[in-house]
Amino acid sequence: MNDFWLTHGKLVTPGGVIDGAVRIARGRIAAIRSRAPRGARTISCRGVFVAPGFIDLHVWGDPRIISRDAVKSGTTAFVTTIGPEPPVQLLHSVAERARAAGPGTHRARHPAATSMVDASRDATVPGVPDGARCLGLHLEGPFLNPARAGALPSRWMHRPTAPQRQALARAAGGRVKLITIAPELSGAMDAIRWWTTHGAAVSLGHSAADLATAERAIRAGARVATHIFNAMPPWHHRHGSLLDAALTDPRLTAMVIADGRHVSPSALRLLMRAKGAAGVALVTDSVRHQHRAWKLHARGGAYYTRRGTLAGSALTMIGAVRNAVALGGASLSEAVQMASGTPARVLGVHRRRGRLSVGARADLVGFDRNFFVRWTMVDGAIVYRGARVS
Repeated sequence: MNDFWLTHGKLVTPGGVIDGAVRIARGRIAAIRSRAPRGARTISCRGVFVAPGFIDLHVWGDPRIISRDAVKSGTTAFVTTIGPEPPVQLLHSVAERARAAGPGTHRARHPAATSMVDASRDATVPGVPDGARCLGLHLEGPFLNPARAGALPSRWMHRPTAPQRQALARAAGGRVKLITIAPELSGAMDAIRWWTTHGAAVSLGHSAADLATAERAIRAGARVATHIFNAMPPWHHRHGSLLDAALTDPRLTAMVIADGRHVSPSALRLLMRAKGAAGVALVTDSVRHQHRAWKLHARGGAYYTRRGTLAGSALTMIGAVRNAVALGGASLSEAVQMASGTPARVLGVHRRRGRLSVGARADLVGFDRNFFVRWTMVDGAIVYRGARVS
């Protein structure tokens, strides 16, 4: 059954939550109407919010593991993050991770990935993944400022050079979709321009840049700020910095870790009022799949180094959406936009992902009023089911 309707759900759109029915055909959204035609094959979503699947721009780990796990929290696409490493090891890691990400053909079905109702047992499209799609790599380094390393290894951070950026691009085989750069480093402006013309979105982060330098980087093509408020100078009312640019320049989209630890609720509210949903991308910066290897310690929903440095989160994307509403004061529509539409725009895939509109991929999530994910759908196939929809 690759042609069916989702009915009786609450559709989460940028304009608000509406009642409606969504036709899924050949892995895409084929129609949105007030109700399904009589006699159509249907799946009831009563009591469920139907939203575009979430896209995580910042998550650590093997993409094959992330793919299976992320769908449980409504993520349908992601980019996998790699941090600073010794130069030779970094090239190896990038090549290995690019191979693991592949063209998006993960086939490891989660045990709970069954039909929502008996009638939808064959609601699949041949060749689609049974997990979230990995869209590519996010290089959080090595072109970062050691003075703002945070929990990342500062000894492997250095200024960007043409030979290394070319070597990284070759190793990744064109799979670098996002790269974080500290714009104050020598050669950073050339690197920003180079990566932008080679298909990657450039983000500013792990940086001590002043406002003038941040503005130069924006003019060079940078369009994102990595985990705003973290690994950058705090706001000062007389001395402008990268944070000022991230809060006030509409050309920069601010990634934020809305776990209540990395950013306080009041700072989250300030960010949302300054940028709006179109200017904020919710991310997890989750290290749940890496924390043992890195010997991190969990405390209060986040992970810390032995020295007490905040090193990543245990956040999920549905948790970020919930917190954006509960802590940040966002509407549900705004929170979903920050988790789907805005990240899709950052990656340049907004015409086919991150939106509940005709022609877009049928990457969808259904969750209830308590933000419990009932099901996740990728390319029209149900890849995870958390509970039977009544």
